[in-house]
Amino acid sequence: MLMERPLALAIAFLAAVVPRIAPGSELPPLPRLGPANSFPAIRQQILEAYSQARAHPGEAAASGKLGMVLDTYEQYADAAACYERARALEPNSFQWLYYLGWVQSAAGRYREAVQTLNQALQVNPDYLSAQLKLAEALAARGDWEESGEVYQAILARRPDCAQACYGAGRVRAARGDTPGAAELLGRACALFPAYGAAHYLLALAYRKLGNAAASREHFALYERNVTAVPPLEDPLRQAVLELNRGANRHIERGIALEQAGMLREAIAEHEAALAISPNQVQAHVNLISLYGRTGQPEKGEEHYRAAIKLNPNAADAHYDYGVLLFRKHEYAEAEQAFRRALAINPFHADAHHNLGYLYEQQGRLEEALQEYQEAVKDQPDYRLAHFHIGRILVNQNKYQEAIQHFLKTLTPEDEATPGYLYALGATYGRAGDGARALAYLHKARDEAAARGQTALLPGIDRDIRTVEQEQRHP
Repeated sequence: MLMERPLALAIAFLAAVVPRIAPGSELPPLPRLGPANSFPAIRQQILEAYSQARAHPGEAAASGKLGMVLDTYEQYADAAACYERARALEPNSFQWLYYLGWVQSAAGRYREAVQTLNQALQVNPDYLSAQLKLAEALAARGDWEESGEVYQAILARRPDCAQACYGAGRVRAARGDTPGAAELLGRACALFPAYGAAHYLLALAYRKLGNAAASREHFALYERNVTAVPPLEDPLRQAVLELNRGANRHIERGIALEQAGMLREAIAEHEAALAISPNQVQAHVNLISLYGRTGQPEKGEEHYRAAIKLNPNAADAHYDYGVLLFRKHEYAEAEQAFRRALAINPFHADAHHNLGYLYEQQGRLEEALQEYQEAVKDQPDYRLAHFHIGRILVNQNKYQEAIQHFLKTLTPEDEATPGYLYALGATYGRAGDGARALAYLHKARDEAAARGQTALLPGIDRDIRTVEQEQRHP
């Protein structure tokens, strides 16, 4: 299981900016950098860019390149000093103005960022990313009206811009226009269905509007897409990001590729991270899962060994190794791996669930039920665990208890919903509640047909006929 965690870049620079105007020159000075502990490749990259900037003091490109290198490692104050110098050398360069405004905003210098980005847009009025960054900076300093005007100007020319819909909706929400916010945020979600932040604000808007069902639906969509944002073509920022040689940047790319289903590309990014920093535990942990899912269990096991050598208490390493072993039908070893994960983290809901599923496959139903119950105790909205609990309770003729668990599987609605509805309807039928049984069975049939899940239809139709016959001949 790929888990995105906050990872430190392990880079620090002791920067002392020399006086703003050096003697005999009106150019802003370069920052004076003293590299502290960092990855050797990154340290060398920065020193090379710094040497070039000092060797070519009159070239904007050299100062700007140093700024870009510092920018990619989030050294925003020093990057801003370099961009200031590049701007002084090339006052009408959109590139240096945009970069300077961007890092000023990233550093929380919103008033300066607004001024700089406005200057940049005078040079290139059509650069969408600069327009969006200006609107964000205005909102960040509390200028909601001006921010809204910028977003509306963007939408007038680009009505399909999901980011502008989101930003304009955020402005409406901040100004108390909840219906207007919901309309714009709904547009953002329609344009990019995995837009996590838009789903979150839309859930809040629906809650204020009293639509609890819609609020729950969008909050669930937010939880599934917390970090997902729509793509934005920004070649200038992309040029900065491509300079990043840090291991964490490769891991971030790998996680994004995994979420997009591009597993082999995700593997390549994680391996690139390890080439830079062989002791990155999270990269090893993620590769256990990635290699297991691409049919390369031997490589997955290599990374498991590496991960636990570096950190024996990495619960996710043991969990992912258990999944890998389960796929190989090595059930005893998988059980041990899941148990090791739980010994480290007793609240690991996925480990409880998978251990329960393993027990269920072995016919150890009471032990399976106990593990599933632990999973939902740790994660109350764990739908699949509720479903498995319901199935076991049905087999024990505990229909009312099973129904309560099946009801907890119905939100949010997704591809699993028809099967959950079917289980609920069939259980109401066994419990003798024909009316509810037919209601849920018909709903299950409609959902299955709408989603093209034709394999479910014969069973649902059979159960509908059975319940109807029982109602006619009680």
